[in-house]
Amino acid sequence: MVISYIGGHCFKLSSGDTTIAINPPRSTSEFKVSKFGADVVLISAADPEWDGEETASHGGKEPFVIRGPGAYEVGDVVVTGYASEGALGKETSEFGNTVYVVEFDGMKVLLLGALSSTKLSPELRADLDEINIVFVPVGGKTLDPKGAHELVVSLEPNVIIPYAVDGDADIKSFVKTAGAHEVKPVDKLTLRAKEVALMSGEVVLLK
Repeated sequence: MVISYIGGHCFKLSSGDTTIAINPPRSTSEFKVSKFGADVVLISAADPEWDGEETASHGGKEPFVIRGPGAYEVGDVVVTGYASEGALGKETSEFGNTVYVVEFDGMKVLLLGALSSTKLSPELRADLDEINIVFVPVGGKTLDPKGAHELVVSLEPNVIIPYAVDGDADIKSFVKTAGAHEVKPVDKLTLRAKEVALMSGEVVLLK
């Protein structure tokens, strides 16, 4: 699996011919990113900075768009969405955020989206055994650095990927809290299931 940072709060997961887009921004967002093609788009919150499926509709690809709780299977991608507390998108939804558990390329990925509370539902907690990779928001109206760190540590993932919601200062604080002072941002991350299984809470910064 290759993980790339696109811009804003958007990441891309790719393996073989399959690409997953996570929270691409709309064209009206302050985050300006280049369009790209995806097979699956996951939307955590109904907000211009998080909900731009058109950004991932490019090169002849018309992605399958998931924007809310439920169980989904698209080719070799298995997704389960859970309603959670979030500060965004409440004008169009009874919940503010969707947390996704994604099984892809032999790995289990947790996408916390715009989560604003460390209290997770029992249903979600029950699905969080053996999480390999977790994407965690830090700052703004989401999780503060300490709370974000405490939550991900409790999940015991192999790899932790934090992303800033309101400035890099919060990421620096998260990294300091995690004791990962030597971590340097990388352009992309290539992971294989066998290698990931040997990792223990490694913090990765993507730029």
